[in-house]
Amino acid sequence: MKMMHLTIIIPHYNSVESLEKLLNSIPTSEGIEIIVIDDKSTQGLDKWNELLIDFRNGQTIFMRNETNKKGAGVCRNIGLEKARGEWILFADSDDYFVSSFYEKIKPFLNSDYDVIFFRPDSIDIETGKSSDRHLFYENLVVNYLYNPDIKTEAPLRYFYSVPWSKLIKRSFLQSNRINFDEVMASNDVMFSTKVGYYMNHFYVSNDVIYCVTKSNDSLTAKKSEKMFNTRLGVFINHCRFLQDNLTKKELEVLNINGRMMIILAWKYNLGIHKAFSVYRQLRNNHIKVFEWRLMNPILIFLRSYSFIQAFVKKSLN
Repeated sequence: MKMMHLTIIIPHYNSVESLEKLLNSIPTSEGIEIIVIDDKSTQGLDKWNELLIDFRNGQTIFMRNETNKKGAGVCRNIGLEKARGEWILFADSDDYFVSSFYEKIKPFLNSDYDVIFFRPDSIDIETGKSSDRHLFYENLVVNYLYNPDIKTEAPLRYFYSVPWSKLIKRSFLQSNRINFDEVMASNDVMFSTKVGYYMNHFYVSNDVIYCVTKSNDSLTAKKSEKMFNTRLGVFINHCRFLQDNLTKKELEVLNINGRMMIILAWKYNLGIHKAFSVYRQLRNNHIKVFEWRLMNPILIFLRSYSFIQAFVKKSLN
């Protein structure tokens, strides 16, 4: 059997046209396997059937999520079970790979790295202009490239929560039993956290291989209390995993707090009682929410006084 170098795993739901663009961005090669897992789509079924015919090339495997669960995490796990490639790339069906991406990853296919990080990019498909969806993750990569120390490595390991734009060795995932959470939201957070924790030998590349898309649909995420509770549960699991496994120095660098979950509760319009409930849950799990020392009036005065001194000194020079 021909050696399979790479498996690209793609969960799909109701986005056949963008999926076709993604598939066309992947070169035909005997060393590349593509696995598309449909997550019980309800729209574009005729177009889906046409796609099955158009890409009947031996390279692309189309599967359906036939479990009693839904979600990208379920689909990605199905893909991981089926995968034969030595290396894994994940892609979302509304994104695409940039031109010549395979040439950029080829040098790593015979390496002994566990993970290779690449700079992502993003585009607003409504305007065709550059988007901001990738900037947080790009900054994690660039900061490490320019100053590789614990202050940049820890965030790269534990805050790069998406699975795309990372080339991951399949045997590494298998030996550490790393899978996706099969939940309705944030299914990739613990996957990426464990990848970051268990990887021993990694590389960070300045090359771009993947483009994330931003559209009006991607801005209109479902906002239900059930969805929020799932995100909160994953966030708490993420924090507890780091608290249990990282050094004091690493935790200080990451400076994890739960403020964003309080803010998210407000964005979901869940009310003040829910916000207080979230606060209690975070505190019960030893996750700080506010740094009260920063609100100390003496510290505020000292910081202000230091700023005034510096400003006056600069003005006099």
